[in-house]
Amino acid sequence: MLVLGWSRKLKTGFLGEGFEALELHFLQIHRSKPVYGKHKTAASGDNLPKLDDRSPGPYTRSLLSPMNNLVYNKIADLVRNANRILLLTDERIDGDTTGSTLGLYHVLSAMGKHVDVFSPKAIPHTLQFMPGVEAISHDASLFEQDDIDLVIICDCSDGTYIKQFLPKMQRKVPLISFDHHSTNPRYGTVNCIEPNAASTADVVWRFIKFAGLPMNKAAAQCLLTGITTDTQALFSANTTGDAIEASAELTKLGGRLHDIVRHTFMNKSETSLKLWGLAFERLFYDESFDAIATAITLEDIQRYEANTEDIEGISNFLNAMLDETHEVVVVYRETDDGAVKGSVRSRGRNVAKQAEAMYGGGGHKLAAGFKVKNAHLKEDDGIWKIVKHLQSDQAPNFVS
Repeated sequence: MLVLGWSRKLKTGFLGEGFEALELHFLQIHRSKPVYGKHKTAASGDNLPKLDDRSPGPYTRSLLSPMNNLVYNKIADLVRNANRILLLTDERIDGDTTGSTLGLYHVLSAMGKHVDVFSPKAIPHTLQFMPGVEAISHDASLFEQDDIDLVIICDCSDGTYIKQFLPKMQRKVPLISFDHHSTNPRYGTVNCIEPNAASTADVVWRFIKFAGLPMNKAAAQCLLTGITTDTQALFSANTTGDAIEASAELTKLGGRLHDIVRHTFMNKSETSLKLWGLAFERLFYDESFDAIATAITLEDIQRYEANTEDIEGISNFLNAMLDETHEVVVVYRETDDGAVKGSVRSRGRNVAKQAEAMYGGGGHKLAAGFKVKNAHLKEDDGIWKIVKHLQSDQAPNFVS
């Protein structure tokens, strides 16, 4: 249990605890339970704490918290004392989760650590230019290695996907979560969450600077990629002075903004542009979201022989290009697993809360997403809606 000077309390995260007693000025941190793995705890007898127990971990940082140095120091201690570290991307692969993860990969490797990188999905071709991408594995057997003593995950807003892999762990090790999504439930043992940061790569960079870890050109390029892609090349509304300052620092260390923009924003295929054109034709007013929206079906993707990468960026582009009368943009698309995904962008309204309330989604204030399982898109007089799959004898269930 952690007690601050003004009697605020933070509960144990759902992955448990795992640290020695610590006293620091106005707070006290007491010995805690093991984190996760196959070994049972004497207190609970459970192999793995339930993912539904989403109370914050004992070390949780937010941007203006007086616990900043405590969290940074605890992470630095864990990193320095670890020999083999497993890094995880989010399942939603983008420039930020990949860039922040690979940035850490280069830094930790420079420290002489044995570093493995796991991603549950393939890395898009637009991100293949990043140094170290060849080190990313999709082999889940990595979790079974018995000498892993630290796990770090970057830019994963809910931690849901990792629950299928955690039971494979052979040892009780801490989980560090770096993130900038306001909806993050603080599922890690140590959480470095900064909702006001423009990207997770920015959060990681602040930690690296604080801890004085060894930087190199490759790490700078990866971290700069994370910041650049999540801020639309320092153009989007979530771009902060800290993000601009971090970008300048990383550029001085060898990051090349031109290469990042060329590979991630200026790298559209003919197929991609045709699909974008179709999306523009279908623009309509979405009353449920009070937003301008468009829709892309599986049939569209098959027709143009496209893939999900070809769809990426439409919501950001529309959010940037539409006039000031349009505050929110939503892009709906069908997925090959029988679901509908939504990408939401805003210039001011908190769409993360809206996406969470409507569809159980999440994200941060100006950029959010959601997924409706067992659903498809249906058009009626130019208006597209999400329809849930029901039994054949039931009427369609329109959810948007």
